[in-house]
Amino acid sequence: MPALGKDTKLVMTILFVGAICGVNVFFYAEFGNLLAFSHYAHAVVFGLMTIGGILVMKAMFDLVLNDYIEMALLDRKIAAYWSKRARDEQQRERVRTSLQQYNQQWGAMPANNAFLTQVPQQEPTVEPATSFFEFPKIQ
Repeated sequence: MPALGKDTKLVMTILFVGAICGVNVFFYAEFGNLLAFSHYAHAVVFGLMTIGGILVMKAMFDLVLNDYIEMALLDRKIAAYWSKRARDEQQRERVRTSLQQYNQQWGAMPANNAFLTQVPQQEPTVEPATSFFEFPKIQ
């Protein structure tokens, strides 16, 4: 189960490609005039260096850092899950203690609750309409 979402990986890849391209532009601006090529050859060499640099760096990061980053993020998610479970259990224990203090049972309905008593039901009576345009009255 990967810890990084697809959107996050896409954004990270775009930023990585931009960073490598920027480094290549800087390198070629500084040292490109030392290469005795025509304009077309310079364009091809620059493109190959950019793509090659991106592929080499991406392969290195995938081999070395990707698993480390995934495991660190996954460990962080697992730690957050267990700390949430511990907080929930602590809260449940507080509720149980409070219920025991007031002689209540966990998960049971209180027996002396006035709001839960049954209200006697009456059958509604219908009076017939006195005229053609009146609706029957329900009492």
